[in-house]
Amino acid sequence: MLTFLIASLIFLLTMTSDNAFAADGLRFDVAVIGAGTGGSAAAIQAARMGMDVALIEESDWIGGQMTGAAVSTMDDVRRTRTGIYNEFITRVRDYYAMRNTPVNVCYWGSDTIAFEPWVGRKILTDMIKESGKVTLFLEARVLKVKTEKNRVVSAVIESGGEKTTVTAKVFIDATETGDFIPLTGARYRVGNSIAPKIDKESVIQDITYVAVVKKYPDGLPPELKLTKRPPGYEDYLPHFRKVITKDGDWWPGEYPFNVPVHNAYRAMPDTTNPDREKIDGGVSSTWPLITRTGVNWANDYPGRKYGEAGMSVKYLEDKKFRREAERRAMAETLAFIFYMQTELGLEDWSVDDRQGYGKYFSNNWQEWKEMPDEFSSVLIHFPPFPYVRESRRIVGVTTMTVKDVERDRVLRRMLKTNPDSIALGEYPTDIHGLREPQYLDRDLGERADEIPADSEWKGGLFQIPLGVLVPEKVDGLLAAEKNISVSRIVNGSTRLQPVTMLTGQAAGALAAESVRQNTAPRKVRPLDVQWRLLGAKDKLSLFNFDDVPVESLWWRGVELSVIYDYMDPASETIYGVDQEMHWLEVRDAFRRAFGRLEFPAREYEATVTLDEFSGWLRELFGADAERYKSVLERFSGGEVMKKGQLAAAVAEIKLLKD
Repeated sequence: MLTFLIASLIFLLTMTSDNAFAADGLRFDVAVIGAGTGGSAAAIQAARMGMDVALIEESDWIGGQMTGAAVSTMDDVRRTRTGIYNEFITRVRDYYAMRNTPVNVCYWGSDTIAFEPWVGRKILTDMIKESGKVTLFLEARVLKVKTEKNRVVSAVIESGGEKTTVTAKVFIDATETGDFIPLTGARYRVGNSIAPKIDKESVIQDITYVAVVKKYPDGLPPELKLTKRPPGYEDYLPHFRKVITKDGDWWPGEYPFNVPVHNAYRAMPDTTNPDREKIDGGVSSTWPLITRTGVNWANDYPGRKYGEAGMSVKYLEDKKFRREAERRAMAETLAFIFYMQTELGLEDWSVDDRQGYGKYFSNNWQEWKEMPDEFSSVLIHFPPFPYVRESRRIVGVTTMTVKDVERDRVLRRMLKTNPDSIALGEYPTDIHGLREPQYLDRDLGERADEIPADSEWKGGLFQIPLGVLVPEKVDGLLAAEKNISVSRIVNGSTRLQPVTMLTGQAAGALAAESVRQNTAPRKVRPLDVQWRLLGAKDKLSLFNFDDVPVESLWWRGVELSVIYDYMDPASETIYGVDQEMHWLEVRDAFRRAFGRLEFPAREYEATVTLDEFSGWLRELFGADAERYKSVLERFSGGEVMKKGQLAAAVAEIKLLKD
């Protein structure tokens, strides 16, 4: 019933609207390649801005790393719960709250978020459907791309043996591995080299074939019991024993850790667990009650188990190598499940058979001669593709390096604000090892000693600028997901689900604004995109002011005032939104926002009323006042102007200026 429900929902989404058809194929405003976290967010945002959107996904799952790859324990450091990501996790909480099931069961913390992959998929499906203007193509892959005058104009996609040309004004690569980028001719980074001069000795981060496993309280179904050692088990066993053992340590402690610690790491809600309401990820005494988790710890592949530094860049560049690597990663996870059922004593645990997996697999493991048929009944419940941490990355207008994610450990944020901010991140620079100089980007001047150890980070916000979404030269193309223009080090901070959803939302807003203005994305002002994102309650500044909630009339203006540094907050946590304004503060705000302006002689220490402010604006604008009519009408009256109103007024004037 569950699988049928999801299939029915997806079928409704794939019904293509009549106006999308054209004699030479399908026409859209925006085409998003890849329906993962970033792609889904991009499609939703662009559709909400009135665009006709094609969302093209090679697998049969939407949600990417957090659903199709089963990493549904959110790598969430709590201060990036904003925008579409916040909408998504709010729906997750609501779904489980209706079933008296906590979501704070993972990562050994009490303020964490986890869900079952199928639930995440359903919620994203609902959000896409509600946007009203997204046509979803599942099991559809891009074969080739057409460019004209250095601009991407169309792509040929294949689905079910049929080929179709999709034309769009803007294409977004939101695939898990950046597979669309090479077809466009845009330059991209792979490992520590730039294509086409690829260093085949270079490496990327490990992949992990995550499996969702659960406890079967009424006894393990016979077909889910592994009675024989999977291929390669003896090779993996020493590493498994170094990480998790039956009598291992409790967290925080030292390796190896015990079974409850393992299960609490990637724990997922289980609505059928009679003890579910007692579970709290931050209370270790409740960890033995967990009945569903993800296998994503001791099974990174290749994981330096074979003397290799990491996964070869051939994983991204060579489809045959990729398929073989994914199969071997899958085999390692299968071996860990056998390890769970035997040495770890979890005889009633196995792969979860209710997530809806089994139709599509990226590696076609069913044709793998090295995998005996007797393991098929377990493997069929594995996710459709693995967790990929590192993708191809476009060479963009802007490239973020480690200095762009340095954060003050006391203030827990960057010290210098970025006026081009279109998303926030908060994760440490987690690149799974590979910190040695020979693995870093050769042209970016980063040094290994600049990378803070993971243990040093206690969270901290950084801003992501618009230029990382835009290729250096190719038009009609944007990046989202893990494909944005960052160094390998920064990829460790921007590859996680909250950030990829937020950068995806930004890419969708930029694409839609580009179409609306009938101009190339690179020519769109960051402010135009920021205005749209802030209107969607997507936080972009490094501050969180207690006196300016997102529901405030002045929230958008306050955010822009600190992003563009034309007004100062009263403190780190108080903006002072209700402070009365004087002419001196009006003059300083305008000069900081627009450069030196000539002010007529005034008593600058005097407070300014809204009527006086709008009257002065008419003098300032002169014959151009009609352009700012909305501001003049909004800020009127005899009361003294407040700081929040001034911030909002300057923001709106900035928006309306050429």
